[in-house]
Amino acid sequence: MSSENRKKEKNGPDPVRSGFDKIRRAGRAESLVGRYLHLGLTFTLSILLFLYVGYRLDGRLGTLPLFTLIGTFLGAGGGFLYIYRELITGRGRNGSE
Repeated sequence: MSSENRKKEKNGPDPVRSGFDKIRRAGRAESLVGRYLHLGLTFTLSILLFLYVGYRLDGRLGTLPLFTLIGTFLGAGGGFLYIYRELITGRGRNGSE
């Protein structure tokens, strides 16, 4: 062991390296927040989009609750399927395993 390595061991961890580790950990946390925010917004917007389409279709056909409910359930099912594919099967955004 060289004298430089012994000095580093005696003085404790390198402050520059530990600073980079803190930045790296913070980046991972922000990445997770962004990922889950993306999933939540995608789920919500898919429900709202299909709800809107069902409501407009009901307005044209005069069958108010029918297509609104169908659209809501289709949006929720599609949003859930998307979340399932992203989280459970481990697929990333690029489609790789």
